[in-house]
Amino acid sequence: MCEETSKLLQKDAEQESGMRLEIQNMKQELSSISMMDEFARYARLERKINKMTDRLKTHVKARTAQLAKIKWVVNIVFYVFQAALMVTLIWKYYSEPVIVLPSKWVAPLERLVAFPTGIAGGVGITCWLVVCNKVVAIMLQPFS
Repeated sequence: MCEETSKLLQKDAEQESGMRLEIQNMKQELSSISMMDEFARYARLERKINKMTDRLKTHVKARTAQLAKIKWVVNIVFYVFQAALMVTLIWKYYSEPVIVLPSKWVAPLERLVAFPTGIAGGVGITCWLVVCNKVVAIMLQPFS
Protein backbone atom coordinates (compact mmCIF):
# COMPACT_ATOMS: atom_id res chain seq x y z
CA MET A 1 0.00 0.00 0.00
CA CYS A 2 2.80 2.43 0.90
CA GLU A 3 4.69 1.61 -2.28
CA GLU A 4 1.63 2.23 -4.45
CA THR A 5 0.95 5.53 -2.69
CA SER A 6 4.53 6.71 -3.09
CA LYS A 7 4.54 5.77 -6.80
CA LEU A 8 1.29 7.67 -7.30
CA LEU A 9 2.56 10.74 -5.46
CA GLN A 10 5.92 10.61 -7.25
CA LYS A 11 4.15 10.43 -10.62
CA ASP A 12 2.01 13.42 -9.66
CA ALA A 13 5.06 15.41 -8.58
CA GLU A 14 6.81 14.62 -11.87
CA GLN A 15 3.74 15.76 -13.83
CA GLU A 16 3.60 18.97 -11.82
CA SER A 17 7.28 19.72 -12.34
CA GLY A 18 6.80 19.07 -16.07
CA MET A 19 3.86 21.46 -16.15
CA ARG A 20 5.85 24.11 -14.26
CA LEU A 21 8.74 23.75 -16.68
CA GLU A 22 6.38 24.05 -19.64
CA ILE A 23 4.75 27.17 -18.16
CA GLN A 24 8.18 28.70 -17.55
CA ASN A 25 9.23 28.00 -21.14
CA MET A 26 6.01 29.53 -22.48
CA LYS A 27 6.53 32.63 -20.30
CA GLN A 28 10.06 33.01 -21.67
CA GLU A 29 8.66 32.73 -25.19
CA LEU A 30 5.95 35.24 -24.29
CA SER A 31 8.52 37.74 -23.07
CA SER A 32 10.36 37.49 -26.39
CA ILE A 33 7.21 38.33 -28.40
CA SER A 34 6.28 41.95 -28.99
CA MET A 35 2.68 42.52 -27.96
CA MET A 36 2.24 45.37 -30.41
CA ASP A 37 3.67 43.60 -33.44
CA GLU A 38 2.22 40.08 -32.93
CA PHE A 39 -0.88 40.59 -30.81
CA ALA A 40 -2.72 37.45 -31.98
CA ARG A 41 0.23 35.15 -31.27
CA TYR A 42 0.83 36.92 -27.94
CA ALA A 43 -2.83 36.52 -26.87
CA ARG A 44 -2.91 32.83 -27.90
CA LEU A 45 0.21 32.08 -25.92
CA GLU A 46 -1.07 34.03 -22.92
CA ARG A 47 -4.35 32.06 -22.97
CA LYS A 48 -2.35 28.83 -23.23
CA ILE A 49 -0.27 29.85 -20.21
CA ASN A 50 -3.41 30.70 -18.21
CA LYS A 51 -5.01 27.38 -19.16
CA MET A 52 -1.88 25.42 -18.16
CA THR A 53 -1.62 27.37 -14.89
CA ASP A 54 -5.25 26.53 -14.06
CA ARG A 55 -4.62 22.85 -14.81
CA LEU A 56 -1.56 22.93 -12.56
CA LYS A 57 -3.55 24.52 -9.73
CA THR A 58 -6.30 21.90 -9.93
CA HIS A 59 -3.67 19.16 -10.08
CA VAL A 60 -1.94 20.52 -6.96
CA LYS A 61 -5.27 20.83 -5.13
CA ALA A 62 -6.15 17.23 -5.96
CA ARG A 63 -2.75 15.98 -4.76
CA THR A 64 -3.02 18.03 -1.57
CA ALA A 65 -6.47 16.59 -0.87
CA GLN A 66 -5.14 13.09 -1.49
CA LEU A 67 -2.26 13.68 0.94
CA ALA A 68 -4.70 14.96 3.57
CA LYS A 69 -6.82 11.80 3.21
CA ILE A 70 -3.75 9.57 3.54
CA LYS A 71 -2.60 11.47 6.63
CA TRP A 72 -6.08 11.20 8.16
CA VAL A 73 -6.21 7.43 7.58
CA VAL A 74 -2.73 6.93 9.03
CA ASN A 75 -3.69 8.94 12.13
CA ILE A 76 -6.88 6.92 12.62
CA VAL A 77 -5.01 3.63 12.27
CA PHE A 78 -2.39 4.82 14.75
CA TYR A 79 -4.98 5.86 17.34
CA VAL A 80 -6.89 2.59 16.97
CA PHE A 81 -3.66 0.62 17.40
CA GLN A 82 -2.73 2.70 20.45
CA ALA A 83 -6.15 2.20 22.05
CA ALA A 84 -6.05 -1.55 21.37
CA LEU A 85 -2.58 -1.77 22.88
CA MET A 86 -3.65 0.07 26.03
CA VAL A 87 -6.76 -2.06 26.49
CA THR A 88 -4.67 -5.20 26.02
CA LEU A 89 -2.10 -4.05 28.56
CA ILE A 90 -4.77 -3.13 31.11
CA TRP A 91 -6.53 -6.46 30.55
CA LYS A 92 -3.36 -8.53 30.84
CA TYR A 93 -1.81 -6.74 33.82
CA TYR A 94 -5.02 -5.88 35.66
CA SER A 95 -4.05 -7.40 39.01
CA GLU A 96 -0.28 -6.84 38.94
CA PRO A 97 1.37 -3.59 39.99
CA VAL A 98 3.90 -2.12 37.57
CA ILE A 99 6.10 -1.11 40.49
CA VAL A 100 5.72 -1.22 44.27
CA LEU A 101 6.80 1.92 46.11
CA PRO A 102 6.85 2.60 49.85
CA SER A 103 3.31 3.47 50.95
CA LYS A 104 4.39 6.84 52.35
CA TRP A 105 5.50 8.06 48.92
CA VAL A 106 1.99 7.87 47.49
CA ALA A 107 0.05 8.20 50.77
CA PRO A 108 -2.61 10.75 49.82
CA LEU A 109 -3.35 9.16 46.45
CA GLU A 110 -2.57 5.55 47.32
CA ARG A 111 -5.90 4.06 46.25
CA LEU A 112 -5.99 6.04 43.01
CA VAL A 113 -2.42 5.17 42.06
CA ALA A 114 -2.88 1.50 42.97
CA PHE A 115 -6.06 1.14 40.87
CA PRO A 116 -6.98 -1.57 39.76
CA THR A 117 -4.51 -3.72 41.75
CA GLY A 118 -5.47 -2.57 45.24
CA ILE A 119 -1.96 -3.34 46.54
CA ALA A 120 -0.70 -0.74 49.03
CA GLY A 121 2.12 1.28 47.48
CA GLY A 122 1.66 -0.40 44.11
CA VAL A 123 1.33 1.57 40.89
CA GLY A 124 -1.41 0.08 38.72
CA ILE A 125 -1.15 -0.24 34.95
CA THR A 126 -3.93 2.31 34.40
CA CYS A 127 -2.14 5.04 36.36
CA TRP A 128 1.15 4.09 34.71
CA LEU A 129 -0.31 4.44 31.20
CA VAL A 130 -1.95 7.79 32.01
CA VAL A 131 1.32 9.18 33.38
CA CYS A 132 3.34 7.81 30.45
CA ASN A 133 0.92 9.30 27.90
CA LYS A 134 1.07 12.69 29.63
CA VAL A 135 4.88 12.67 29.79
CA VAL A 136 5.17 11.75 26.10
CA ALA A 137 2.62 14.44 25.14
CA ILE A 138 4.56 17.07 27.10
CA MET A 139 7.85 16.00 25.54
CA LEU A 140 6.40 16.05 21.99
CA GLN A 141 4.72 19.44 22.45
CA PRO A 142 7.73 21.49 21.22
CA PHE A 143 7.81 19.48 17.98
CA SER A 144 4.19 20.07 17.00
